[in-house]
Amino acid sequence: MEGIMRLVDHTLLKPYADMSQIDAFVKEASVLGVYSVCIQPLYAERVRELINSNGYGLRLAVVVDFPHGSLDTGERISVIRSLKGIADEIDAVMQVGLAKSGRFEDIREDLGMLAEEAHGGKMKLKVITEDAYLIRAEKEKAYEAVFGSGADFIKTSTGFAEPKFSESIGNRMTGADLNYVRLMAEVSERMGKQDVGIKVAGGIKTLAQVMDFLKVSGRKADPDHFRVGASSSKAIYEELKLRHLPG
Repeated sequence: MEGIMRLVDHTLLKPYADMSQIDAFVKEASVLGVYSVCIQPLYAERVRELINSNGYGLRLAVVVDFPHGSLDTGERISVIRSLKGIADEIDAVMQVGLAKSGRFEDIREDLGMLAEEAHGGKMKLKVITEDAYLIRAEKEKAYEAVFGSGADFIKTSTGFAEPKFSESIGNRMTGADLNYVRLMAEVSERMGKQDVGIKVAGGIKTLAQVMDFLKVSGRKADPDHFRVGASSSKAIYEELKLRHLPG
């Protein structure tokens, strides 16, 4: 039970989340035994203080250029730099417009600079490819760019993609999809980048989903290689708790 929950990044990214909700969310995360909390930059300093002052065994992940991936590289680097000494991990959205324009080398260069900035601040970088906005050929090229950039993790989704556009290009899901996590694993193996972690996010609500994604990811069941981003972490926790009840 503890092992599965340590794969989870407990997530609260709604723009209308207020301070009292953030405080309760961090406390809940400590009870659930998750690996990290994932939040918007607005609350980064507050959550860092909550973690430190209460001795919570949590990492702090902060999203950057979320959910659209529409800032230029300089602006993205500036935000990451401002989080030095506060965040442990950065979840940055790939510049989606460049992917739709076929500019995958530009994406790789951008992510390489983000990775260098994050690592200089002793932070890990997770890159969100926002699969719902990409056709299959674009996904493969985007994955190659991420795996070649020096990022620590590749991540499937923001959870905020527009269903109408997603469906118009043949993506029935706006969140994590087993088929494309399998493709991530295949691309990483072909490039010799199996050390880059995979994070699945968007619509993960059950233990069965976690186990299915872990299997197709080809990753070890530890937080350095596989993560689950979930706002429904408590539901997964309760399911695990029921499975471990005597009798």
